[in-house]
Amino acid sequence: MLQTISLWNTVLDGLHLAVQFWWVWTPVILAIIAYEEWKDMTRTAFLSELKWTLVEVIPPPDVPLSSPRAAENIFAGLHASYGGGTGWKGMFFKGEVPTWFSFEIVSNGGETHFYIRCPEDKRNVIESIIFAQYPAAEIRIVPDYVDELPATLDPSQYDVTGAELAFTKEDAYPIKTYIEFEEAGGKDEYARIDPLAPLMETMSALRPGERLWLQYVVRGTGGDWVKEGAKVTDKLKGKKEEKPKPPLDFLFAPLDWLLAGEKKEEKKEEKKDDFNLQKLTAAERKVLESVEFKLAKLAFKTGIRLLYIAPKDAADGSRIAGVTSMFKQLYFNNMNSFKPTMAKDKGFLKWLFPGDVGFGAKEATARKKRWVYGSYRNRLFTHEGLDPRKPEKLCILSTDELATLWHLPGLNVKAPLMPRVQAKKGQPPSILPTRQ
Repeated sequence: MLQTISLWNTVLDGLHLAVQFWWVWTPVILAIIAYEEWKDMTRTAFLSELKWTLVEVIPPPDVPLSSPRAAENIFAGLHASYGGGTGWKGMFFKGEVPTWFSFEIVSNGGETHFYIRCPEDKRNVIESIIFAQYPAAEIRIVPDYVDELPATLDPSQYDVTGAELAFTKEDAYPIKTYIEFEEAGGKDEYARIDPLAPLMETMSALRPGERLWLQYVVRGTGGDWVKEGAKVTDKLKGKKEEKPKPPLDFLFAPLDWLLAGEKKEEKKEEKKDDFNLQKLTAAERKVLESVEFKLAKLAFKTGIRLLYIAPKDAADGSRIAGVTSMFKQLYFNNMNSFKPTMAKDKGFLKWLFPGDVGFGAKEATARKKRWVYGSYRNRLFTHEGLDPRKPEKLCILSTDELATLWHLPGLNVKAPLMPRVQAKKGQPPSILPTRQ
């Protein structure tokens, strides 16, 4: 009882001091609120002025079987648009944010298309990079396919299933890339399996009215993630992570010296055996080499969204499973893989019910579906994902990982309804007569 009274008196004393010195903390709180509001206002104004263009990339009839390697060169060239991000002046006064792009694979009723959404001033860069790798491809500006549907879908007419994909481990761990597929196929290029083959087959099997959309929203990243990745390599090498010293440790060092009368003898660290690669198993060595290989590559912060939309009478719940099977083939047990965050919610107090579905599950699921649909339409690349109350989990993908997930399929992919360029384009002969 006495302890409770003492605690209550301490709380009252704290409140009394807070009220007495309101003039100290109130300006600080107001300044923080004003800064956040200003930042949101300037960012919103900057984003509203951006002009976007959607271009479709039509594969040529003779896409080389090394298509993922060509796509990796596309992403490597696109990384130059990052330019180190934006400075604090541009962020504070203009609300500037780094440029991002959206690479999309879309199937409407079984017809598959490859799209890139980019800022209007970056369209020429996109075209030149793509033509450099796919000279026979065709690029054209097209209307946005998302406008074929209303901004808000009627749940009584449409069935919507959405998901966002995130890594199961730290970003430094890689997924299986097209390089492993090439090695598995050997020298015979026609025997190689295209990583996109399962996705193309699933998309080509859609019936009229069904829509399956896959989106990769990417933005170049700097070297901060490499420093975090170095901690992973140290862990794999058996090194202990050094704990940072307290920020004010240097202030107390002289005081400790004066009180003790002499400097404390520093503990001699025991000698540790140097790291020996030969002590690792073949699997451990493979993981370490793969992590270091990824850290040496250019990389992008990436948000992955998947959306399936169909009329109520034509919906097929197995479509999403067909897409996730593509991602399942890209993982090793000891490296990275993707986990889907589905647009479903089991509500609260779910443990009370045998079906593991609690109160408000239907409303929460509908809210998440609206959110992921709106995020896809707007190609959001910011702090909000399926749940606006939780930060979106972005993956960091290297150029070869992105090329595995988005590239123009080769001739060994036989998706029947994927349009290709029907005729080759070339320059007219120099001896062609012309009218004077």
